[in-house]
Amino acid sequence: MSSRYDELERLQRLRESGTLSDEEFQAEKRRLLGHQSLAPEEEAVAEPGQHSRRPIWIALAVAALAVAVAAGLWFGNLVGGAGSGYESGNVSLPQENVAAVENLVEAEAPPDVQKLPPEEQLARAFEAAFGSRGEAVLAVPAGGADEDVRFAPGRLVWLPFGPVLISEGKVQDPAHASAGRIAVHYLKPAGDRFEVVRAFPAAVATGSNGQVARWSLNPRFSNWPVVAAQGGGTWQGYTCSRLTLTELRPDGPTRIAEVPLVYDDTGAKPDGEGRAIEGKILNIVKNQSFDVVYSGSRAFSEHYVRGPGGYAVAGGGKSTMATC
Repeated sequence: MSSRYDELERLQRLRESGTLSDEEFQAEKRRLLGHQSLAPEEEAVAEPGQHSRRPIWIALAVAALAVAVAAGLWFGNLVGGAGSGYESGNVSLPQENVAAVENLVEAEAPPDVQKLPPEEQLARAFEAAFGSRGEAVLAVPAGGADEDVRFAPGRLVWLPFGPVLISEGKVQDPAHASAGRIAVHYLKPAGDRFEVVRAFPAAVATGSNGQVARWSLNPRFSNWPVVAAQGGGTWQGYTCSRLTLTELRPDGPTRIAEVPLVYDDTGAKPDGEGRAIEGKILNIVKNQSFDVVYSGSRAFSEHYVRGPGGYAVAGGGKSTMATC
């Protein structure tokens, strides 16, 4: 009996301390007095504070959820997520930022010499190669001595490996046997100007009296452009001319053919004894072959085929065309 009273006193203290609610106290009291039996799942007495703390934890969880939802809504409006003011147009930049955007100036594009007019590109390329615009005199070796050659701008061509300047030169105070010159300079763009990579002041030397008869840049003989220069002269009644083909390769200009085109000795022979022969190049197959058809005192043709060293008469022979 005393144990029952002791247990009742313990329950009373638990209720007074708040550990047990009034309903829990009454239920335990009836169980001790034998008025009610507990269901199997209610037979164990809860640990002190277990039931009384549950409402507190529930309240804290609800409060934390509310705080999280409020924070999420506030942060979404701040960064402009879906449905934010940046999409709907309801948010404007601070005034100082608007002014900063209005004052932005697009950066100037770096200088590019290739965007200049062609004539200005040519002038700047010549200036890079010879140190002056318009014309320039350069001492060029010739047969153990130097000849002063006056060069003028010719053509500037942009190739896959870079820009190439071609300039025609005439020898100053030439001898009869002095050949004209064609200089070739391999360049590279440097902002609004050019720089010289390699220089070939006598890439082509042909003609007489210090000048080339005529020249052109021909695309028909090779995959690379070819400087086709014709030069010749008259000596003591003999007149001769030949065509020189110089290929502009990435590693430098290379002579790939010399074709005799004109022979005339009528000025050196008695009437009726001289010969006059002239050739024309026909049937060009790029990088493979071409024909030279001769007419005049003698009519014949020669077939040139390209090999490792350039073009030569088919069969490895030499041209039968008369030369000076």
